[in-house]
Amino acid sequence: RCIREAGVACFPVVEELVKELQDAKIVGLDETPWFEKGTLKWLWVAISATVAVFHIGTRKKEELLNLILIGFNGWLVTDGYLGYRDREKRQRCLAHLIRKAIALTGAIDQTAVKMGDWILKELRGLIHAMAEKGEDARRKCCPILARLKRACIRGEKEDFSKLRALAREILNDWDAVVAFVKNPDLPPTNNESERALRHGVISRRICFGTRSSEGSRAYAALLSVIETCRLRKQDP
Repeated sequence: RCIREAGVACFPVVEELVKELQDAKIVGLDETPWFEKGTLKWLWVAISATVAVFHIGTRKKEELLNLILIGFNGWLVTDGYLGYRDREKRQRCLAHLIRKAIALTGAIDQTAVKMGDWILKELRGLIHAMAEKGEDARRKCCPILARLKRACIRGEKEDFSKLRALAREILNDWDAVVAFVKNPDLPPTNNESERALRHGVISRRICFGTRSSEGSRAYAALLSVIETCRLRKQDP
């Protein structure tokens, strides 16, 4: 009851946080499974440098409107979920692609191992090159981008299904994968939003989710206020 009452009291605060989020230049998005009265739902988070807003609902892309309004003009940092694909200004999280490339390096198929290692090397090389900043970093990225595209073009023609899927995934979302090369202020991963979801994931394992739609809204509101306070170095 205490959690519910505190969450309900936070509803108007969260409405203000959603408005603030629309003015952010960069917003990270992520989602994780959640259970509401035993039904599969999703816990979403949208996080900027000073605001975090959580929402519990379905995984339909319409749920995004509870976090990112249609008029939002900033950049989104996301994983590969198709619901994000219609957003023009988007940076694809390279950490997700790196994990898939690492998985390929442990495959039985030797071609998949070699190609996975190649893709992994180029993705990591991009991140390291851009970490140096300045024009010199961009010059270093040009040959890396060429090699990465060549590896993916070769990979999508191979028989090993997971290698083919990763290569096509990168090629089909190419502009979002390399957006941070042209826009150095963009982070190459959405690690910040993944970290923000961590406490929700732990809670899900302990409490098995929430028991009503109102409970879900109250819990998400509390998470929003507490995480925003952490970002602002304030005591909740």
